[in-house]
Amino acid sequence: MGNRDATGDSQADDKRPGREYRTVADLVDDGVYRLDADGCFIAVTDAFVELTGHTRDDVLGEHVSSLVDGQDGERFDDLRTRLESDANTTFETAIETADGDRRPCTMQVSPLVADGEVDGTVGVVRPIENGARQPDQPPATAVSEPLATVIDEADVGMVVIDDAFDVVWINETAEAYFGVDRSDVIGQDKRTVIEETTRTSLAEPDASAETDDDNTDVEQFECHITPGPDREGRWLEHRSTPLESGPYAGGRIELYYDITDRKETELARVESNQRFESLVDAVEEHAIFMLDTEGHVVSWNEGAERIKGYDEAEIIGEHFSVFYTDEDRADDVPQQNLTQARETGMVEDEGWRVRADGSTFWANVTITAIRTDGELQGYAKVTRDMTDRRERERQLRHERNLIEQILETSPVGIAVVNPDGSTSRANKRMAQLLELPAEDASAYTAGQRAMFDADGAFLPVEERPAFRVFETGEPLYDQEVLLDPDGKRRWLSVNAAPITSEESDPERVVVTATEITELRAVAERRKRELKEREKELATVRLATNLLKTGEQPTEELLQEFVTKLPQSFRYPDRTAACVSVGEHEAATESYEPSEQSIAATATTANDTPVTIDVVRTTSQPETDTEPFLEDEQQLIETLATLVAFHFERQEYIDELQAETRRLEQFAYAASHDLQEPLRMVSSYLQLIERRYGDKLDDDGREFLSFAVEGAERMRSMIEGLLEYSRVEAQGGPFEPVDLDAVLEDVLRDLEVRIIETNAEITTASLPTVEGDASQLRQLFQNLLENALEYSEGEPRVHVSAERRGEKWVVSVCDDGIGIEPEETDRIFEVFQRLHSREKHDGTGIGLALCRRIVERHDGEIWVESEPERGSTFSMTLPAVSEDGA
Repeated sequence: MGNRDATGDSQADDKRPGREYRTVADLVDDGVYRLDADGCFIAVTDAFVELTGHTRDDVLGEHVSSLVDGQDGERFDDLRTRLESDANTTFETAIETADGDRRPCTMQVSPLVADGEVDGTVGVVRPIENGARQPDQPPATAVSEPLATVIDEADVGMVVIDDAFDVVWINETAEAYFGVDRSDVIGQDKRTVIEETTRTSLAEPDASAETDDDNTDVEQFECHITPGPDREGRWLEHRSTPLESGPYAGGRIELYYDITDRKETELARVESNQRFESLVDAVEEHAIFMLDTEGHVVSWNEGAERIKGYDEAEIIGEHFSVFYTDEDRADDVPQQNLTQARETGMVEDEGWRVRADGSTFWANVTITAIRTDGELQGYAKVTRDMTDRRERERQLRHERNLIEQILETSPVGIAVVNPDGSTSRANKRMAQLLELPAEDASAYTAGQRAMFDADGAFLPVEERPAFRVFETGEPLYDQEVLLDPDGKRRWLSVNAAPITSEESDPERVVVTATEITELRAVAERRKRELKEREKELATVRLATNLLKTGEQPTEELLQEFVTKLPQSFRYPDRTAACVSVGEHEAATESYEPSEQSIAATATTANDTPVTIDVVRTTSQPETDTEPFLEDEQQLIETLATLVAFHFERQEYIDELQAETRRLEQFAYAASHDLQEPLRMVSSYLQLIERRYGDKLDDDGREFLSFAVEGAERMRSMIEGLLEYSRVEAQGGPFEPVDLDAVLEDVLRDLEVRIIETNAEITTASLPTVEGDASQLRQLFQNLLENALEYSEGEPRVHVSAERRGEKWVVSVCDDGIGIEPEETDRIFEVFQRLHSREKHDGTGIGLALCRRIVERHDGEIWVESEPERGSTFSMTLPAVSEDGA
């Protein structure tokens, strides 16, 4: 009736161990037994023991007749001849239970043949519930009406087939299993029933097979019934055996057991195993494989291939000792590991292992014994490449040792503090700073030593660095702590930082301490010295400010200087001073010559004497052995030099100003006095030209022309020199000057020249500056005339201005012939020309005059130029102050 997946014509080999028998028997729910050649029990299953009520020890070794009816017991002996033909027999009997009852059962007997002879039997005993066998009832090869009723109520499907393979009976359970009606099946050929009726109920109908014609095989296989309108989906186990006697001798009886639960469990287990195998294959970080009981490789995953370098094909069947080094194999380490795993269940080992290419790696290996019902099946072996981790651990150990050495040799005290104030670790230097024995440093607790802040106030434990870090979670740096304020003062600079994990509160705090006692003493000394230097610097700055060139009379300057001088000494209230420069002298009110004094002298280049005398007006404190410090002596010497330098510079300035005035007077007088003789020369030359010009030959007229031109150039130079000398002497007062208006006047004066040269002059908006309007007009005129003169085409000139602080930068830009870079300074000198008079006319005074005018306005003038590209002349002029705006 079912899909024939397997055929069960099994013959046992009595030479195989009982393990195989038990393994097979445990898969059967009915009682299974085994008899030797004499008919004595040599093995029974738990189900057999439960069925009979006898213990295994009571049954084993007893003859089968001790448990069955006498007639049936004799039948076992009669079966010996028949069993030699390898036949199977099923019959009904009654089993005598341990409590004396007789329980109806069916017994199926199969021979065990060895070397062609029957060496025993194996059989299955199934109880017959709610029914009993009559003493003269034949074996159950036919189905009686009472028995049919019992079978219909059983959970086992049953079909009986006659010798023509026609279905002669089917119980209700089989009807329900296959979804058929008894009336449609009985009388039909079994093969026709399979093809036309039950085919649609089979999951794999194409695999359905017909029963062999000789009908001599015992069949056992599984089939899957699909769900349908008149049936449920389920798995069935088909068991059938030939009928050798009775009305249906030559036919078969088929039993169908519902094994759905067991099958679903098996399928789930297979699926789970497949998922596990897929998972194992997907793990690349570990080599996971199986060994048989002797240590040969029987499985291999991708991780094993990656780590060990062997392909699955080349390693399967090899002994796992190939992974070990020669030394380990010589020491029998592989076998020792297997032995320990077998005895203890698992062994873990680390060591060097060998890859397929001969290279080695450090491995962590776990070997686990796999057992089924206590029987060793093999070993699971997991290997992890730990080479990188081992190297990291080695580096960590090295770094830990290095840190330990640094910690102990560090000149800085280092300690790790716990939240309760105890010390987790402290180095030797920290023990020294706390004046503790090195071995007791880690026993130090907060509050064991009194500590004070920078002001000498006692520091309670909760305000000390470590506990402040515990409280805030933030590091603390450079807190100064004082130890033993009344004894040998020791200063420590303390840093503290939290040790945390993730974002939690500080677990511990690392504290470092450096002794700064000497540094602090040096700092205090430097601080005092700095204050003295600041006082000296203030005095020097005062002297410098007082001695700036100005209109302040000498007596007034000296009086202001001497009044402020005592403030630069240790005891200003007990200090007086007197300062003299030549015939000028100034002193404080309390000054009187005294033996407790210091003095300094200097002279100017003109031998003007400078003297500074400082006296103590009262006795100095007893703690001072000297009335004045060495630094104070050096201070007045520096001041005497500064005063002498100031008056020396003033004398030099006075001399320069006097010399300048004399030179300007000379230049003015010379240029003024030369004008009259030059006018006379020019007049007589013109008179000669008028009276005798027609009487002169060509050379004479040419010579006369040269003389006239020379006189004219001389006149121009004298006028320019005169104007140059008048810049300072006859300059006008400074006042706000509108440069737009000044430039407009200049352009009006140059209008003819602009038209002649076809020049284009553009201007930006110009500011109002503080200056001499006449001189600024001369400045613009000279610059614009140069721009027009030194242009080879149609001149293009632009005038602009830009504010820079308190100055205006005014620029005149042209596109003329330009100036060589090395000539940009020389052009501002008097009578310096870069071109011949034949090419460009001029006296060589114009730009010198421009510089003189700009300098009088406290400004600068410069040129930026590139040959053939033009020049830009720029000058700074003072902006109009807010008060004068």
